[in-house]
Amino acid sequence: MLTWFAKGWQEIRNYRQEGLLCLAIFALAAFTGHLMALLVSENIEEYYDMLREMILANPFGGGLPDNLFLYILTRNSAVSLTVLVLGIITYNVWPVFILLLNGAIGGFVVQMQAALLNHPSWQIWLIGLLPHGVPELGALFLAAGASFYYRRLRSQGERVSGRVLTTYLVVVLPLLVLAAAIETYITPLLLHRFLF
Repeated sequence: MLTWFAKGWQEIRNYRQEGLLCLAIFALAAFTGHLMALLVSENIEEYYDMLREMILANPFGGGLPDNLFLYILTRNSAVSLTVLVLGIITYNVWPVFILLLNGAIGGFVVQMQAALLNHPSWQIWLIGLLPHGVPELGALFLAAGASFYYRRLRSQGERVSGRVLTTYLVVVLPLLVLAAAIETYITPLLLHRFLF
């Protein structure tokens, strides 16, 4: 069992560069989202409310569920799994789309919150997103980077399904569990302490 975990973490070396490329794609999209928020700053409350409703929409109705940890974990796990698997099938289109979408929404929302809370956007990133964002986005970047790598191997005729499953269960999912715990239990305390 331990060798399986070790092998999964060692595999990261093979798609480290792809993961960094995913970070760059996300950062570019976040900067674009930030600029878009600056352009619509006069109607910022309307856009923020609309975007907040879209992000917090519960497909089962009734707003956020009682168990926020499981809700966050399930949502992020589904996104990362689809990025990892569909990236291989869609010639990397799906992971790039998800990275662009998440980055743009993140940059947009952070700038809106900065304007609404009258704080610099770097404080929102540092206090509101960085604590849970490092493991959460790390998992997303690794899932997307792995999909690029496994797509390339698959196109060369290699079977990658076992490696994909190992990457998800050993690397991506543990990072998402950590991120969901931080986002549920620590980030709200930090927000309340430093921003509200």
